[in-house]
Amino acid sequence: MADSSPPSSPTTSESEPAALARLWTLLRPYRWRIAGLSLLISVTAAMSAASPQFVRVALDDVIPSGDGQRFLWFGVAFAAFYLVQVLLQYAGMYQSFAFTQSVISDVRMQAYRRLLRLPVPHFAEERSGSLTSRVVNDVNALEGMIQAGATRLAGQLFSIVVVAVILAVMNWRLALVNLVVMPLVALVTRHYQVPLRQAAREIRRRVGEMNAVSTEAVGNIQIVKSFVAERQEEARFETENDAYVDKNLDRRKDVGYMEGLVTFVANLGIGALLIIGGWMVVGGTLSVGELTAFVLYQRQLQRPVISVMFFNNQLQAGMAALDRVSELLDAEPEATGSLASIPDGDLVFERVVFAYPGAERPALDRLDLRIEQGRTAALVGSSGSGKSTVTRLMGRFHDPDEGRVTLGGVDLRDFDLGALRHAIAVVPQEPALFSGSVAENIGYGDPDATRERIEEAARLANAREFIEALSQGYETPLGERGVKLSGGQKQRVAIARAILKRARILVLDEATSSLDSESEAIIQDALSGLFARSSGLTSLVIAHRLSTIEAADVIHVLEDGRRVESGTHLDLLSRGGRYSTLWELQHTGEGVSA
Repeated sequence: MADSSPPSSPTTSESEPAALARLWTLLRPYRWRIAGLSLLISVTAAMSAASPQFVRVALDDVIPSGDGQRFLWFGVAFAAFYLVQVLLQYAGMYQSFAFTQSVISDVRMQAYRRLLRLPVPHFAEERSGSLTSRVVNDVNALEGMIQAGATRLAGQLFSIVVVAVILAVMNWRLALVNLVVMPLVALVTRHYQVPLRQAAREIRRRVGEMNAVSTEAVGNIQIVKSFVAERQEEARFETENDAYVDKNLDRRKDVGYMEGLVTFVANLGIGALLIIGGWMVVGGTLSVGELTAFVLYQRQLQRPVISVMFFNNQLQAGMAALDRVSELLDAEPEATGSLASIPDGDLVFERVVFAYPGAERPALDRLDLRIEQGRTAALVGSSGSGKSTVTRLMGRFHDPDEGRVTLGGVDLRDFDLGALRHAIAVVPQEPALFSGSVAENIGYGDPDATRERIEEAARLANAREFIEALSQGYETPLGERGVKLSGGQKQRVAIARAILKRARILVLDEATSSLDSESEAIIQDALSGLFARSSGLTSLVIAHRLSTIEAADVIHVLEDGRRVESGTHLDLLSRGGRYSTLWELQHTGEGVSA
C-alpha cells in the first residue's frame, strides 16, 4: 500500500554539526571510558596492521631458508601473536557492548523522566503510543550508532592511519593508488547521506505510528469488540505497516546502491595494485612477498575505510532516532514554582478564563469561586459547564489564560508542583488503576504505607468486604487498568487510594456515580464524618446525582463556565433558579446530567 503522506522535510531534523553536538552531550559523561575503550581497540587494530608481515617474512625469508628451527620459532610467534589478538578483540567487544548498554539505559531513563514531566496538553498533541515509541524504540535505535561510533570507529580510524603510513613506507608509488580510490569512496558516501537520514527519520516516525495505533486498539479492546471493529483496526494497522515496509524498502535501495558502488570502487583499487605491482615485480623492483603483503595491507586499509563509510548508514539511522529523542528531551517540562510549604486558607478562583486548545469558546469564563478551608463544597451544572475543568486547574494540569487560582492567598503557580499535588487527592469519574495488587494500588501515593493504613483506607471507602472476598485478598493482582474488578469496585479502590494519601483537599469528580446507593451512603458518611473531622479536610464534590450533595456546606451552580448560583441545598431550592430546575428534572425522571 503506497504511502500518501508527504516526505519529511530536511528542516525537521538537526543539522549534522548540531546532531553530533547533541550526541557528544550524551556521551560526554563517559569520555574517560570511551578513551580507555578506544585505546584497547586501537592496540588490537595495530596488531592487525602487523599481521601481513608474517606473510612477507614467510615468503621472503622462512620458506626460502629451509631451516627447521626458523619454521618452529615462526610457528610459535604466529600462534602467540594471534592468541593475544583474539583475547584483546574479545575484551574490546565485550567492553564496548557493556558501555553501549550503559549509555542507552541512561538515555532511556532521561527520556522517560522527561516524558513523565511533560505538561498534560502535550499528551493531547501526540498519541501515547508514539510518545512511548520515542522512549523505547527510538532510544534502542541509537545502540548501533553509539557502539560503532564511540568505540569501534576510533580503532578503525587508528587502523587507517597506521596502515596508510606502512603502505607509504613500503612503496610510496603503489600507495598513490589510494589518492584516487579513497576520495571516490568518500564522494559516493557523501552523496547518499541526506536521503538516508531523511528515510531513517520517516521510518522512526512510522514505527511510532504503528505503536500508537496498536496501543490505542489494545487499550480500548472492549470498545473494539463491542462494535465488532476488529477488521477496522486491522485496516488501520495495515496502512501503517505497509507504509513502514515501503519506507524500509526505499531506504534499503539507497543503502544497496551506496554499498555496491563503494565495494566496486575498492575492488578497482585492488585491481590497479595487481597490475601496477605485477609490472614492478616483472621489472625486479618489487618482490612477490612485498606485493602480497602490500595487497593484504590494501585490504586491511579498505576494510576500515569502507566500514567508516558504511558507518554513515548507521550514523544517519541513529541521527534520525536521535532527532526524535532530542525533541522529547528538549520539550519544556511542566512549569513549577519554588514554594514547598502549602499554607492554610481558602481555594479561590479569581476572574479565571481558560479555553482548551482549538475550542470555540472558553471552558471557564471569568469564573469567581471560593472553596472555604475545612468545608465541603459541591459543583453542579449541565454537561460542559466547566465543573471538571475547575479540578484540572486546581491540580495545575492546566493554568488559567487569564485571572488566577490561589490557595491561602498564594497563586498556585508559585508552589512547587510536587508539594501542591501532594496536598490534593482526586478521585475521577473513571478510576485509573494499575496492574499491581489491590494493596499496591491503594498505597500508590504512599509506597511506604503500612498494611494497617491500607486496610483502614479500604474500610473507610467501603471496599474491605469485597477485597477480602477476592482470591488473594489485598495481594490479588488487578490486571491492566483493573480489568478484574467491576466499575463500582474500581471506584472504591480509587477512593481508598485518595483517603490513604491524607491530602488536605479531596476532590470527588463524580466519583460515586458507579456505586449503589448503600455503598455511596457509607462512603459519604466516612468522608464527611470521621475522616473529615480528624483532618480538617477541604472537600470538593462534583456529583451526577444531586441527592448525594444535599449535605454539602455550599453548592455552586455553574453554567457556560460561570458561577450562576451559590448556597445550601435548601436555599437554592427556595430560590427557584437553575439548581431548582435541575433538581426537579432529576426527580421527575427526565434525566438531565448534572
